[in-house]
Amino acid sequence: MADYVPQIITAVGALAGSLGGVAITQQHQRRTAALERADKRRAELRAHIVEFLINADEWASHMDIVIVVMWKATDRDTIELSNSEMAKKAGELRYAVTKELKHLLGLVGDPPLQEAVHVFHDLWLKVSDQMMGPVTDKKRKSDFTAVEESMKYLGSLRRATIEIRNAALPLLRITVEDPQPVRWWQLRRRRAARGALTR
Repeated sequence: MADYVPQIITAVGALAGSLGGVAITQQHQRRTAALERADKRRAELRAHIVEFLINADEWASHMDIVIVVMWKATDRDTIELSNSEMAKKAGELRYAVTKELKHLLGLVGDPPLQEAVHVFHDLWLKVSDQMMGPVTDKKRKSDFTAVEESMKYLGSLRRATIEIRNAALPLLRITVEDPQPVRWWQLRRRRAARGALTR
């Protein structure tokens, strides 16, 4: 029996070493997979935020002109405008902003960015009443305050867009580093730290 003791010790040591190596490798793979998922989600979020910001800015610039045109338009002009390229472009941009806004509502989990998206969403739902309502009101065709109200509302939408951009910047600039492999001396330190906690 004494002759087999070194072989048994060697076998137990090899078994412990291989199981420890497997555990370290699996832990490293889990961390890498989690980082890859986070990076993939961040890339998807980045694409939607960039698309949203581009479309919202272009829509707001387009609406600067549409507000003034709609304020001065007669009934006949309104019919012609509804069939014009300007109306078609405004509709396409509104659809694009709405689509990206829905993506952001579903994807965003960070509280500051989520709050900024919800503020924009609340403003966006009232665009037809609050922004276009004053300039399409027939009673206010000669009242310049109608244009001022609409432009003020458009300004609040622009500020909400800037808030989304500002809230998104810190999230999108985070660099993801690969996890470093765990070394044997680090495992000893962890065991010692765990042992100190249980005492």
